[in-house]
Amino acid sequence: MNHKQRAQRDLADARARLAGHLRERIPTLTRQQAETLLEQARVWGPGSARELDQHFAEHPNALTAPSPHCPTGLVRLLQQLAAAGHGEAVTQLACAICGRADRDLKRRTPQGRCCGWCVHRTELRPCARCGLTGVLVRKAEEGSICRRCYERDDQRRSECAGCGRLRPASHRTAQGEALCQACSPKPERDCVRCGNTRPVQANTEDGPVCKTCYESPPRLCGRCHRIRPIARRADGGRPDLCAGCYLGGAGDCVVCGRHRPGRHVGERDGAFHCSSCIPRSRRQCGDCGRHRPVRAQWPLGPVCDGCYDRRKRRPAPCSRCQQPGVLVGRADDGTGLCGPCCGTDITFTCNRCGFPGGIYADGACNRCIASERLRDLLGQEDGTISPALRPLADALVAAASPTGVLQWLRVSSGPRLLAELASQNATITHASLDALPQDPTTRHLRELLLATGILPRRPENLARLEVWFAKTVQDLPPHQARIIHPFAEWGIIRDARRRSARGRYRIAAAATDRADIRTAIEFLTWLDDNQLDLDTVRQEDLDLWLTTNPTRYRSVTAFIRWATARRLITGITLANRRSGPPSQFMGQGEHQEQLKRCLNDETLPLEVRIAGALVGLYALPLTRIAELTCERFHRDGGSSYLTIERNPVLLPPKLAQLIERQIDAQPEPHFILKTAKDSGPAVLFPGRFPGKPRSVGRLHELMKRHELPVITARNTAMLEAVADLPPIVISDLFGINPSTAHSWARLAQNSWTDYLAALQEE
Repeated sequence: MNHKQRAQRDLADARARLAGHLRERIPTLTRQQAETLLEQARVWGPGSARELDQHFAEHPNALTAPSPHCPTGLVRLLQQLAAAGHGEAVTQLACAICGRADRDLKRRTPQGRCCGWCVHRTELRPCARCGLTGVLVRKAEEGSICRRCYERDDQRRSECAGCGRLRPASHRTAQGEALCQACSPKPERDCVRCGNTRPVQANTEDGPVCKTCYESPPRLCGRCHRIRPIARRADGGRPDLCAGCYLGGAGDCVVCGRHRPGRHVGERDGAFHCSSCIPRSRRQCGDCGRHRPVRAQWPLGPVCDGCYDRRKRRPAPCSRCQQPGVLVGRADDGTGLCGPCCGTDITFTCNRCGFPGGIYADGACNRCIASERLRDLLGQEDGTISPALRPLADALVAAASPTGVLQWLRVSSGPRLLAELASQNATITHASLDALPQDPTTRHLRELLLATGILPRRPENLARLEVWFAKTVQDLPPHQARIIHPFAEWGIIRDARRRSARGRYRIAAAATDRADIRTAIEFLTWLDDNQLDLDTVRQEDLDLWLTTNPTRYRSVTAFIRWATARRLITGITLANRRSGPPSQFMGQGEHQEQLKRCLNDETLPLEVRIAGALVGLYALPLTRIAELTCERFHRDGGSSYLTIERNPVLLPPKLAQLIERQIDAQPEPHFILKTAKDSGPAVLFPGRFPGKPRSVGRLHELMKRHELPVITARNTAMLEAVADLPPIVISDLFGINPSTAHSWARLAQNSWTDYLAALQEE
C-alpha cells in the first residue's frame, strides 16, 4: 500500500468516525444524513475532516460542551445541526466576550473564538480626527474616526421635528422627519411588573419595565452625598445629582434635619430651611388672640394655623347674608362674616357641589375629589361603577373623614388590589381575597367589603387557619404532605371547626393550632435531615429532638399522640407535664398601690386605668376584658354593676365613673367608614375596625408601656379572692373552671371541704 492509498484510507476512517459521532449523539440520524450534514458544514474535505476528527478525539463532548478554542469546522457543524432541527441535542458555541451564540465566530483571541464586533471593540487604534487611541467606528474623509468624534460630528446633527433642537437623528417618521433620541417613540412591550403594554423605559434583568414602574438605581449624589435615585447623570465635570439637588431647591433643613425642598433664609445667615420650617412672622391672631406664626391675612386680621384649619373645617351661617360659608371677617357686633360680605373674594366654596368648606384640589372639596378618584378606581369602561361595588363606593363617599379616604387612596396598596379585582369583572368573594397575600392590606380590604355588605360574615379565625394551611401544605414534599394533611385536617382543623361553631374559637386558639402544625412539619423535616423514617423512630430519637427544641413539647405531643393512635409510630411514650403552681406575685402594698394608681392617676389613658383596675380587683384576663361590651355595665339605684360572666358584680364608685367616661367618649375606631348602627353591641374598648374590640396584644402592650404588670397583678388578685370567698363562688362570679378555682383554693390553703363543713354547721 503506497502513501496515497494510506492517506485515502485514513480520510475514510476519519469521515466514518465523524458520522458515527453524530449518529451516537443523535440516534435518529442515518449514515447518509450524517454525511450530508458534514458536507454542508464543509468538514468533509481532507484537512477539515482530519482536524475535526482529532478535536473529537481530544474533546468527546464537543457537541454538547464546545471548547472556545475549537476549530472553525465545529462552529459550522453546530450551526448546521441547529438549522436541520437538531438544536436541542447540541450546544451552540458562544462568543468568549459578549456571550452571544448567534454571531459568526471566525476570529480567534486569547480568550477563545469571538465575533467580529467584539474583536473590533478590543482593537484600539488612533483616531484620524482627534488623534486619541480608541475604537474606530466609522470612516470619514480624513480616515477612520472614533465614537466620540462620530457623535460630535455636525453632519450627523439635524433639527428634531419634535423639540426643534439640533440633535443626532435617532428615528425618522413616515414622512422622513428626523427625531432625536428623547423624542423618538419607544417600543411598547409588556411590563414585567404591572403587566400593561407600555413604552419601555428600561430593560432590567427581569425584563422590560415601563416608566411608571421603573425606579432609578440609587447612587451617591455628588452634592448632598446621600445614596438616592439619580435624576441627572454625571457629565464632564458635573457629578451625579439626586432629584432634590437636581431641582436646585432641596437641602438639609437646619430645624427638622430632613432633606426637603426649601430655601436659604437671609436673616439666619443663609441657613437652609425646608418649606415647612421657613420662619414666619409671629403676630397676634385675630381669632384666638394668641401670638402665633401667621398662616393667612383675612379681613378679621392675621390668622394662625389652628384657627385657619378650624374655620375651614367648620363653616357657619354668615350673620349678614345667612348663607353658610367660611367666616373670614367680623362684624361690629362681633359676629362672623363671609368673604363676599366683607368685600373680598376670599371664598372656600366647592365649584362642583357648592359645599362651603375647605378646598382640596382644582377648586373642589375633599368629598368631591374622593368621589371622582373612586369613580376612576372602581369604574368600568363606560365610567359607571358596577352594582356589586356600588355599596362600597357610596360608603367611602359618605365617610366621616373624606380626607382619610383620600389618604387611603394615595398611600395604601389596598386600592390597587381593589382595582385589580374590579377589573376582572367577576364577583368578589372570600375565595378571591384568600388567593391574595394575607397581609394587613388584604385584611383591611376584607373589612371594608364586610362593613359594606359586599362580603358575608364568616368565622374569620377559622378561615385564616384553613387558608394558611392550604398554602403551607402546597410547599411540602409529597411524603410529608401525606402525613401532615390528615393530621391537620382531622386532628386540628376539625376540632377548630367544632369550637368555632360554639363561638369560642379565638385568635390565641388559632395561633396554638398553627404552632401544632408547624411543629409537626419541623419534626418530620428533622427526621429527613437525619435520614430517619416516621415508622422506625425510637424513643431516644424523640428525646434527642426535644433536647434541642424544649419549647415544642406541648405542640409535638399532639402530633405524636395522633400518629400513635393511627399506628404510624410505635414504642413511644410522652409523660404528661403538669405545670406548677403560679409563682409570680406582688406584695400586698405594691398591689394596693397599683390599684390606687389605676383609679386616681389622670395621666394614664382611660382604657389602661379600666383594664388595670379590672385585673387587680377581679383577676380578669385581658382576653375577657377586651371582649367586654357597653351593655354589660348598668346602674341599679345608687350602685353600679358589671356583668362579667352571668352574674352582675358590684363596682367601686371610682371604677364605675371611669367606665361611664369610657362609654360616653366611645372614640370612633380608626376606620375610614362610618360605624353602622346595626353593627351589634358597642364594645368597651373599640379597635381598628367597627364592632371589633381592641386586640389583646395591643392592650397588653399599653399596660406594659405604663409599667402595670398583668400576670403578677392577676395572680395576687386571685389569691386574695379565694382567701375571702369559697371556690364555688369564685367559679360562678369570675367565670372560671371549678377545678381551676379549687386549685387556687388549695394554693391559698382554703379547700372545698372547709366550705362544706361551714355549710353543715349552719
